[in-house]
Amino acid sequence: MCYAAYIGTDNKQLVRKFIADQTFLYLEDLTQEKEIIGLRSKFNKIYIYYVGSYQGCSCGFTHDPTQFDEDDDYDKKEKSNAIKSCNSLLSLIDDLTKKETIEFYCCWEGDWEEPIGESIKIDINKIRLGMNYFGLVERRFILFNQQTLS
Repeated sequence: MCYAAYIGTDNKQLVRKFIADQTFLYLEDLTQEKEIIGLRSKFNKIYIYYVGSYQGCSCGFTHDPTQFDEDDDYDKKEKSNAIKSCNSLLSLIDDLTKKETIEFYCCWEGDWEEPIGESIKIDINKIRLGMNYFGLVERRFILFNQQTLS
């Protein structure tokens, strides 16, 4: 079973298809009726997108990849791909929150109708890989507030 991460925005986003060994982050429109029904009540935003990683699912965002041990070449490639995916996710959230507040939710694939287990707010400007990356937590809803100009 895989994690499924979703992002909610007020603005339409570019959707892309996953291409193995080339894609580190992609957004997809929701396609399954149960997925749409289960998630719609959790989000206040108009547009909800599935967020995928280099693994072809959301699992590549699960943990801070800078914490991986590198025992062999496979681990080095996994770590490199995971860092690229996580950095791409952080960059996406950073870019989006320059214009609006963003909603982010994670659940197990198929558990869309399960209730939110935890709601938190995060300032994307304070998040860094290797320090305090939020990762994926089942049934956690995150509000990334719009950035303020300094």
